[in-house]
Amino acid sequence: MTQERPSSLPTSLERGLLLTSVVLGAVHAWAGRYSVISDSISYLDIGDCFFRRDWAHAVSAWWSPLYSWALGMANGIVRPSPQWEFPLAHLVNFAIYVAALLAFRFLLHELIKLSGEPSPPPLAQNDSAPLPAWAMLLLGYSVFWWTTLEVQTLYLVTPDLAVLACVCLIAATLLRVRRDQTPWRFAAVGLALGLGYWTKTVLFPLGVFTLAAAFLWKRSWPSWGRGMAVAGLVFLCVSAPLVLLLSHQKGRFTFGDSGRINYAWWVNPKTPLMGWQGDKPGSGHAVHPLRQILQRPLVFEFDGPVAGTYPPWTDPSYWNEGLQWHFSLQSQLRVLVITVPNEIRLLTHSRPDLLAGIIVLALLGGPLWWTGVRALWPLAAMSLVGLGAYLPILEIDRYLGGFTLLLYLVLLAAVRLRPQGRRAAAYVTAAVFATMTLAMIDYTGRLVTHHVPAFQGIGPASALQDVLAAEQLGAMGVRPGTKIAIVGAGDTAFWAHLAKLQIVAETIGPDEFWAAPEETRQNVFRAFARTEAKLVVSTCPLYPPAISADWRRVDGTPYCMLPLPFAH
Repeated sequence: MTQERPSSLPTSLERGLLLTSVVLGAVHAWAGRYSVISDSISYLDIGDCFFRRDWAHAVSAWWSPLYSWALGMANGIVRPSPQWEFPLAHLVNFAIYVAALLAFRFLLHELIKLSGEPSPPPLAQNDSAPLPAWAMLLLGYSVFWWTTLEVQTLYLVTPDLAVLACVCLIAATLLRVRRDQTPWRFAAVGLALGLGYWTKTVLFPLGVFTLAAAFLWKRSWPSWGRGMAVAGLVFLCVSAPLVLLLSHQKGRFTFGDSGRINYAWWVNPKTPLMGWQGDKPGSGHAVHPLRQILQRPLVFEFDGPVAGTYPPWTDPSYWNEGLQWHFSLQSQLRVLVITVPNEIRLLTHSRPDLLAGIIVLALLGGPLWWTGVRALWPLAAMSLVGLGAYLPILEIDRYLGGFTLLLYLVLLAAVRLRPQGRRAAAYVTAAVFATMTLAMIDYTGRLVTHHVPAFQGIGPASALQDVLAAEQLGAMGVRPGTKIAIVGAGDTAFWAHLAKLQIVAETIGPDEFWAAPEETRQNVFRAFARTEAKLVVSTCPLYPPAISADWRRVDGTPYCMLPLPFAH
């Protein structure tokens, strides 16, 4: 097993891996073309505002804009029917997946080129060599498939793949500038960091950390400090417009509100995600809460000023203005007891074959492996800080795909092998690649045949029913722009977005609603009638009581519609 130089990269092997990556991505995008979640609708709504130049609603302190704007441009240009809007969003996701693939390839090549540089004295004296290019390609692409198609999944219309692309791009530009210290290379680092912030708020503080770590990395080099100053200046120039827009919108300095609100929701004081009224002690003063128009059962109205299908989730930062978070050691420990094991599960139990392979490769290199890790410490630190950023609040695997990919690539690039361990390393590489590839084939097969477990409405075909409901509502005369009230949670009413309706009021879930006395239901109808809603939509009751003749069933769907004002 001899060391290969960057110039001898096995191009035939990489072409095959690239083609496989594109085919896998296309299959996953097509299999999940009718899948969305509540976040997806908010991104689509903000994108629509951007395309129609509704600047007041095209920027949000909750949702980062770049992904929304990409969706909005695609929707605005193509103008798809309800049947094709979600597949079009997945086509955008697939394009982002391809961009992430190219950014990953850029990073992988930079790591391979770095390993091909002459070894420093401690390594050269031991006749050590890094993993050859073919091994880095096989292991790198298998990790890419796992993180992009299973940890994050292409069937969710979210910016997670774009975040992964940004993480790879930032790391790759840092490695490139290490070899080529021209001013525009440093500027490219700052640009990548700035694009990351426009893609996801968490990448702003991470960008500041990355700049500091990068400066310390090679601070003894003569031109390094000036170059990092250029990177910092470009990062500031790219980020400043968004910071200024958000700060102007909120009347206070902010680079995004998602972190502080999530902390208040999940850690302390643990306020509800919807309907916070400022009544919980220590939670702050609700500046503009949802308007509660009925106490029993709860009925909320939220017609204006936030645009979108379901305003409470189009911009949670508006409805939670004034919410205060507070640090509490007891509350923080309670959350960490959940999030830390979850991240350990992702990094260890999710892919034990990969972890075992890295451990064996590290043992084959002995202390030399740790020397390789230290040579790449800024990238390792960047991935660990990214993983750690979510620990105090909430762990969701799809948020962590980019940082997980970067961490494993660094651990693989750090491998240094003595001559006697190179044959064993080849066997380990082949075994890990084989098991991870077979696992991906199995997962893809289950996804295509709809055997991937779906929960909370999340799955490869979760919105097919909503497409039919939107088409039927249009056929029943419900026009785009109609304001409606809903029985149940409005954030999963995907049909309302497809039909271009605006939910302005909501009440309790359908089961509880239909089980309530007739007088209670009539009180809800009267409360809805006081809003500007023109009709009520609910899941039809499966059991008695029978609904009145005023209700109209939406054919082929479980929904019923009641025009307002109603006859009885």
